[in-house]
Amino acid sequence: MSKVKDNAGAECPPKVKAIYQAVFELFEEGTDLNSLTVSEITKKAGIGKGTAYEYFSDKEEMIARAIFYNVEMFCQKICKGIDREKDLPDKVNYVLCAMEQQIPNTNCLFRLVHIISGNAVTSRRFREVVEQQRLFGEKPVESVAKQVLKDVFNEKKTLSQEKKNYLLMSVYSKVLSYGMFLSENQYGSAEQKDAMRSLICRGICKEVDEIEDL
Repeated sequence: MSKVKDNAGAECPPKVKAIYQAVFELFEEGTDLNSLTVSEITKKAGIGKGTAYEYFSDKEEMIARAIFYNVEMFCQKICKGIDREKDLPDKVNYVLCAMEQQIPNTNCLFRLVHIISGNAVTSRRFREVVEQQRLFGEKPVESVAKQVLKDVFNEKKTLSQEKKNYLLMSVYSKVLSYGMFLSENQYGSAEQKDAMRSLICRGICKEVDEIEDL
């Protein structure tokens, strides 16, 4: 039974953090997480294999929790940055720029999405762990979408819950889609990224402006 019960925003033992960091670094180096072994993780983390099992039940739990931790920490940093931006276009642009500048974290985000949606046996085990971890709070990307739209919702107090949910889905899906293209190197030049960011910002703003008339 796992001893790791805290969420990513809470304090956790240094050895657990070392495992989280080791998994992230191995992922960043291009290691196939499906074939990754506990020995590889603990060697990278600089701890004993037996020590790892004091905190985690199995390899899948180590990897799933590590990915969730790194994604949530990344999203928490983005949420803090969003607060410093004045208007909606700047908030959206900030999120997309942060994803461009932190490609390893963006790729980690898509690994989490893949784990949740996968059908393989290992994916099912990963998904079990991630679902358990999510009991501590909402999905990390959902928190980003809510932070982007926080001022909008404060201003549009009469907006129905269905329309709020629609806008949240719109921001959520556009952020994920942009990250997917980044992870697949679809935007080879800065000009292409600038153009796509501009389109996404304008699209979201247009939906916000027109939401009450839908």
